[in-house]
Amino acid sequence: MQDRLHESNPRYDTVIIGTGMAALTVAALLAESGQRVCMLEAHDRPGGYVHTFDYGDFSFCAQIHYIWGCGHGDRVWRFLDKLGLNADIEFEALDPAGYDHVILPDGKRVTIPCGYDRLARNIEAAYPGQGARVRAFTDILDRLTAEVSQLPDSIRWWQVPTLGWRFLTLLRYRHKTVQQVFDECALSREAQAVLIANAGNFMCPPRDLSILAYNGLFSGYNRGAYYPRKHFKHLVGRLVEFITSHAGCHVYYEQEVTSLAAGEDRVESVATRDGKVFSAPTIICNADPQQMARVIGLEKFPRPHRKPLEYEYSQTALTVYLGLRGVDLREHGFGRHNTWHLEQWDMNETWAQEMRQDWSRPWVFMATPSLHTDEPGTCPPGSQILELATTANYDYFRELRDRDIRAYRRQKKEVEDKLIDIVERHHVPDLRKHIALHVAGSPTTNEDFCWAPRGHSYGQQLTPGNMGLGRLKAKTPWKNFYWCNAASGYPGVNGTIGTGMELYMRLTGDRFWNPRDTPDTATLLRQLPGS
Repeated sequence: MQDRLHESNPRYDTVIIGTGMAALTVAALLAESGQRVCMLEAHDRPGGYVHTFDYGDFSFCAQIHYIWGCGHGDRVWRFLDKLGLNADIEFEALDPAGYDHVILPDGKRVTIPCGYDRLARNIEAAYPGQGARVRAFTDILDRLTAEVSQLPDSIRWWQVPTLGWRFLTLLRYRHKTVQQVFDECALSREAQAVLIANAGNFMCPPRDLSILAYNGLFSGYNRGAYYPRKHFKHLVGRLVEFITSHAGCHVYYEQEVTSLAAGEDRVESVATRDGKVFSAPTIICNADPQQMARVIGLEKFPRPHRKPLEYEYSQTALTVYLGLRGVDLREHGFGRHNTWHLEQWDMNETWAQEMRQDWSRPWVFMATPSLHTDEPGTCPPGSQILELATTANYDYFRELRDRDIRAYRRQKKEVEDKLIDIVERHHVPDLRKHIALHVAGSPTTNEDFCWAPRGHSYGQQLTPGNMGLGRLKAKTPWKNFYWCNAASGYPGVNGTIGTGMELYMRLTGDRFWNPRDTPDTATLLRQLPGS
C-alpha cells in the first residue's frame, strides 16, 4: 500500500527518484545498512519494466520474461543473500536442455541449452557442418567473459599499455558487432539465425548489436535462465515491503519529480509536480538520465559529463498479452522455456522491414509465464497466459497516435492479428477460440506506463559506440547526486541489480560482492536440475 506523505517531510539520508530494479536494489541495501531512504515514483506502482499490471482476472509482467544470475553465488543470489531474502524470493530454473526454443523458416526447432558444447551439438544436428564454427564463435564469447570478469573497477588511459596484454580479446572485439563476428566465424545463415533469434532480448539487429552486449546476456543465460517462483510481482513487492519495513524508510507513488535545486557542487533538493520538496545528503536518480538532465538544465553539465548523455535510445517492442481458457499450451510444444519464431533467415532484413511497418514476415517472441512455475498468481485456475512480441517503430506509432487515435488503434490491432495468425498457423490451431482477453502495448504504451522515453527497452541502444569506456556511469558533476539505471550501468534485471549493488558499495565501502568471486560456468551448470 502506498505510504502517505507527511505534512512535514521527515529527514532522510537518501532520496531516490524512481523505483526500477536498480533503485530497489540500492534502496534495499541502504535500508538494511541503517539509512533512512525515501523513494519517489511517478507511476502508481513500483518496478519499472518489471512491474505487474492486472487486466481482468489476469496479471501480466510488463516486459520481463526471464533473467539470469540466480544460481548459488551468482550476482542476484548474492544480492538477496545480503538481505536475507533468498529463502523468500526463490527462482525456478527454466529447462536447461532448452530455455529458448527457436523455430526456423524451414520448420526445424533448435533448442538453446545451458552449456556451449550442447549448443554446438544441437546446431550441428540440425545443420551438419556448423558445430565447429559455432564452437569457434562461443570460444570468443568465453574469452570475452573471462576478460570482462577480470577488469579492474576503473582504468586510466595511461594504464592501457601495461594492462592491455591481459585483455587482448576485449581490445580486439570492443568495436565489433555480432554480424561481424558471425562473418569472421563463417557461420551459415541457418546457424546465424539460431544464435540471433533472440535479437528481441537486445532490441537490436546483429548488424548494429555490440558483441559485448550480446555476450553479456547470452553468456548469462548460458549459466542458467530463471523465473521467480512466485512471479515478478512478488519479487518487486517483497523488495518494497523489505525497504518500508525499516524505520524511517518510505516509498511514495504518483510523485513525479519535476525540478532539482542544483547548486555549485551539490543537489540540495528535489521537488514533485504537486510542490512537495525532499532533501537528503545523498540523491540518487533512477529516472531516465537524458530526461532528468533536461530538468536540471543541460547547461549546468560540464562538457565531459554532457557527452555521455548524448546516447541514442534503444529500440522497442509491440507486445500482445493474451489470457487463455480451455487450452493447455503444453500440448502444443510450450513449457518451461520461451519460443522464438522466425519467418525468414536474415534478422537484419526482418528488422529493417518491421521498422518500415512491414510485418509480413516478422520475428515473434512467445512467452508462457504461467507454465514457468506451479505457483498461482497470474491467472485463474484452468487458465494460462501467452505473451507475444515483435519490434516496432516508436516514431511511427507516436505520430499515428497524435494524428489519428483511431488509426493508431487499428494499426495495433493489425499487428496483433498478424502475430496471432502466425501462432495459429504454426503452433496453436484455433488459438482465437481460447482467448478470454487480450490487450496490446505499443512503444508509446511503454513510454506512458513505464516512463521510458521513446518507449526504449534498455536505455542506451546496445551498439559498440555505447558499450565502451565512454558509457554513462554513476558519477555526475555534483558530489551527492548519482545516476543509477539501465543507461548508466547495464540493462536487464541482472544488469540493473548489479548497477544498484555497485552504487551501494561505492557509497558505503561495504564491498560484499566482487564479480571475480562469481562461481565459474561449470559450477553454476552443476546446480541446474538434471545436471
